[in-house]
Amino acid sequence: MSITIRTFEDGDEHGVVRLFRDVFGREMTLKEWNWKYRGQGNGIVPSIVMEDDGTGIVGHYGGILLRMVRDGLEIKGASNCDVMIHPKFRSFIRLKKMHNLCIDELVKASVFMIYGFPTEDTLMIPADKLRLYERIEAVQEAVKDVMFGNSPFRFLYELLPLAFDDIRIDRLWDEAKDQFRLAVIRDRKYLSWRYGENPLFSYEIWGLKKRWSGDLLAVAVIKKERSEKLLIMDMVFKKDMLPVLLAKVENMAYSEGKKKLSLWAPRQIRDILWDRGFSFLTTGTTLPRAMHPLTLSKNEVSENFFYTMGDTDYL
Repeated sequence: MSITIRTFEDGDEHGVVRLFRDVFGREMTLKEWNWKYRGQGNGIVPSIVMEDDGTGIVGHYGGILLRMVRDGLEIKGASNCDVMIHPKFRSFIRLKKMHNLCIDELVKASVFMIYGFPTEDTLMIPADKLRLYERIEAVQEAVKDVMFGNSPFRFLYELLPLAFDDIRIDRLWDEAKDQFRLAVIRDRKYLSWRYGENPLFSYEIWGLKKRWSGDLLAVAVIKKERSEKLLIMDMVFKKDMLPVLLAKVENMAYSEGKKKLSLWAPRQIRDILWDRGFSFLTTGTTLPRAMHPLTLSKNEVSENFFYTMGDTDYL
């Protein structure tokens, strides 16, 4: 076999979507690929491919560039996803070579926050053996049985449906961003791309405001499963507004007959969720960090990274 491991080049997407079908048994269309990897207007796709002279693309280590904030300053981040090798070409050595090249190229491009959400039964087992990542924490899902709340929140505040490109979302993010010491920039450009233009799933965005004001105090992106559960995919909120947002979304879930409310629980909001009556379940998903010495430390990511279900590419 004549194998080459290299950075992504225009046109490789055709081989990537074929490989995705062969490995995962689902068709990834070129429309989906373009949305995921180029939909934000990124000029560079920081992915790595493995190519065989006869077969074509037989390996892929995906990367999505993201605008992030770190202690008030904008930085570049990257989410790794769609890590796959055709069964006939699998080896730990090749996986490690793709990983190392991907991380090295990202660091050379001044990307120091590199993350993903691999599951235990896919990437994390070989990643542990190869020392590709350092585990930060097991992702916790916060779940609550939905009950109708009759607190003052019900009368003082209201939820209203929004468009993903509502300009008030940018104003909200500007006023709330200092609470998020390390996070993806959740402005309307990001929310429109991640949710409004998503070719796979349908989402709604709801805004929280006082009844006598038009200013947004928080937003929640929700996904209504074909089940008893309502998912809070994403959130932006001003100081002290998270309990209000959760109460209003729970009442909305109750009115629609949903039995459970669910969201991911990063460390920064677990106390609030606990006080609101949520319990915590281990998801089987892990938040790791790249072990390159120039990437952000385990302690900083653990203490400061605010993440949601929407930081994945599969929910």
